Parts: sequence; C-alpha cells; structure tokens
Amino acid sequence: MPGRKSKYSNVSSSAIEEKIWSTALYIRLSQEDEDNGEEKQESNSITSQKTLLNEFIKEHKDLIVYDTYIDDGFTGTDFNRPGFQRLLKDIKNGNINCVIVKDLSRLGRNYIEVGNYIEQVFPLFNIRFIAINDQVDSYKNPASTNTILIPFKNLINDEYARDTSIKIRTSLNGKKKKGEFIGAFPVYGYLKDPKDKHKLIIDESVAEIVRKIFYWNVNEGLGKIAICHRLNDLGILNPTGHKKIELKQNYNNYGIKDNTYNWSPSTVRNILNNEIYCR
Repeated sequence: MPGRKSKYSNVSSSAIEEKIWSTALYIRLSQEDEDNGEEKQESNSITSQKTLLNEFIKEHKDLIVYDTYIDDGFTGTDFNRPGFQRLLKDIKNGNINCVIVKDLSRLGRNYIEVGNYIEQVFPLFNIRFIAINDQVDSYKNPASTNTILIPFKNLINDEYARDTSIKIRTSLNGKKKKGEFIGAFPVYGYLKDPKDKHKLIIDESVAEIVRKIFYWNVNEGLGKIAICHRLNDLGILNPTGHKKIELKQNYNNYGIKDNTYNWSPSTVRNILNNEIYCR
C-alpha cells in the first residue's frame, strides 16, 4: 500500500539475497608435489592446505563446511582418488554446492579433465568452485572461470606433472638397478631396515609363516585353497591384517571388503610366485 513501509525497508538487499553455501574443502598431495625441496613440500603439505582453506572459511560467513576431503599420496593426473570420488558422491546427493581448493593444481593436473570439471561438471550440478590462490570464484566472479588464463594454468600443471613423472621414473629406475628397495611397504615377511629405508630385513614375526607356506606347497603338495584354509584355521592374519594390526602401519588394501583379514588363494599365489623369497 502507498505510504506503508515494508518490514524489510531497513535491511540491505545484499543481506536479503545472501546465500549460504554447503562447502567441501578439497585437499590433495602427491609424490610429484613432494619431490620439490623442503620449502615447496611445506607449502603444499596437507596441514598447510587445511590451514589456508579454514582461514578462508573464517573470512566468509556464507561458507559453511560440510566436510573436508583429503587425498594424500594420490596423483593429480587422474581423478580416481577416494577423497575426490567421495566428494563427487556428495555433490550428486545434493549435500554440497560449493568446492574450495588451494589452487587449480590441487584439483588436478590433467589439462582436459580439470577443464571438464570446471566448465561442465560443476556448472551442471550448480556447484560454486573456488581456487583461492588463482583467484577463481565461479559465483562472485563468473568471468574468472572463462578467462584464457585458466586453461593456460591447467596446461602448465599438466606439463609439470608429465615432466616430474619422467624425472621420478628415471630416479626410481636408477635405484632399482642398484638393488635398492623403493616401495612404500615391503612384501609380507620383510621390513624396511631402520638404518636404511632402501634395504630390507626379514620380519622374524612372520618369517616362519612364509616358510610353512612354501613347505606345505612343495613338501605336502597342498594347493593354494588348502593352504588358505590351514592359515585361516590357525587364526593367522593375512598380509594386510599383519601390516595394519600387528605392525600398526597406515596401510590400506581397497580390495579388502571387511575386517576379517582372511587369506585368499591370490595372496598365497603371489607369495609362491614372488622371487624375493629366493633371496
């Protein structure tokens, strides 16, 4: 009615229209990022990224953290990462509508795939995408996702990953030729030498189990399935259970669907076929 004040007349339009964002904080660190000297490692570390993202959240009251998704030790050259796949699931379930990363390289280093997520996937699900250090914000500054700088930076990140991969592979091949161990976790029955991580020593706690597996196969003629039954009947943890429970290692085997840690024929086969046990 003319002359009658609205109850919102003293409230700014920006306050009325302010949108609250259910936000995903995405963090990634891989070997390609760890091979760049101590200062670079610190700037890219999980803790550093988490601190930066949380400080950004504190400065923006419209951003409410739904969850933090972390891929520690996963390459950016593909998106088959458990943390990112969990993030995608929450996007599809409508749990989040905003994704924040430190910079574009944390999202990924695959030129085509990163571009696809920024230009196709995120807009399809009405996801606000923010890359803090690259000053990208698809909601407050839509032009920031369309500038020529974005594909250019993604291309640089892609090439960087390719170049680093070649250097790492060359370095690892050199270590292999010298007989040095380069894996994260030794095979069942061995441990890293505390004095030299590139050397292996016998894990005496399960060495006898390995000897029995070979004895049962060679001397008693037991097959893989029969050996599994015997090991499981004796209550012996399989290699994954041994690493996680007995050695207290931060080890994950995504092929294990439960926590029983029973032996499988494929595990026994891998032990019987591995030449390392001939040392």
